[in-house]
Amino acid sequence: MGVRMSSYGKLWIICRPLDLKNDAGSVYKGTPKHDKPDCTFILEDDLFTQIMDGTADPQRAFMSGKLKITGNVLASQKLQAIWENPDEEPEEKMSFAGASDADKELPVTMKSDFVFEIFAERLSEVPELAQKMKVVYHWMVLQSGKKTSDWTVDLKSGAGSIYRGSPKSGKADVTMTMEDEDIILMMLGKLNPQRAFMTGRLKIKGNIMLTQKLNQLWQEILKSGRAVELPILSAILADKPFDPTLRSETCFVELGKRVSRQPDLVMKLNTVFEWNITKNGKKRTQWILDLKTEKGMLCRGPAKEGVKPTVFITVEDDDFADWILFKITADQVLSSNSTKVEGDRSLAAKLIDHLKISAKL
Repeated sequence: MGVRMSSYGKLWIICRPLDLKNDAGSVYKGTPKHDKPDCTFILEDDLFTQIMDGTADPQRAFMSGKLKITGNVLASQKLQAIWENPDEEPEEKMSFAGASDADKELPVTMKSDFVFEIFAERLSEVPELAQKMKVVYHWMVLQSGKKTSDWTVDLKSGAGSIYRGSPKSGKADVTMTMEDEDIILMMLGKLNPQRAFMTGRLKIKGNIMLTQKLNQLWQEILKSGRAVELPILSAILADKPFDPTLRSETCFVELGKRVSRQPDLVMKLNTVFEWNITKNGKKRTQWILDLKTEKGMLCRGPAKEGVKPTVFITVEDDDFADWILFKITADQVLSSNSTKVEGDRSLAAKLIDHLKISAKL
């Protein structure tokens, strides 16, 4: 490998070949003595010093253009292991060692779980997209800096698969660590992956170039129109984090998925529904299901300007969640003393009937 260092635009360059191929290896001034280098680095003198003392990230420098690499880019990552602190624990080893069983339980408030599930469903429909990649990705999902979930995107085995947990066989080619909310923003196209990496919101271990292929695969799925759930769920997922004290929070995502499976609901009902969720009789949250827009829209209330609900449903948090999870029937919800329906009650009944049908699709 050859390292060329410049000094802020001055007309001198220092070449420092690092030969890890011949004999016991050597570093010397000048051009390589044996053949051409497999990889050549071009960077400022100060940046080189910062990379060596750990104050600058070489991957970030490469992405920003401050570090230029010609030749075998993948070989450059092997060099990084020489100056990395051997005592530093790699990110892949993050675990719940020593945690109680309760701590190990995955929360039900992870928004990224829904996107990974959508990703998995769509990938199963177009396995040919995965077969040309042959890469295993490992996602480490954080909440407030702590690991709370992880997902594997295996595009190397068979037709490809996406599942919760670490890779079932071998190591991942790329490990990405990111906050749950940032994963959602990136998947929805509201956060640029390169900018996330440059600002430290996305951390990558392994072959950084392969992350672009994963983004391209996701974009292909979006452009194909197969991720039918995202248009109606985007407002929810991009909004504030779910309230872990309310079971209905994540259940509204399921409601949105059911609505997305019946695009004709807009024509059939042509109504805006307002859901008011209570907890022990006290109002906690409000949701708007707009079935007057072209593809439908589900978001937190109050309704935006120009959107006027005509059917108002007030229901207890547990009742709504149990209905979505089929633990109680719609009739039980509507007949409960804590449930109130204002407006056209028949439209509320029709909506509930259609949502029951779409859950089976």
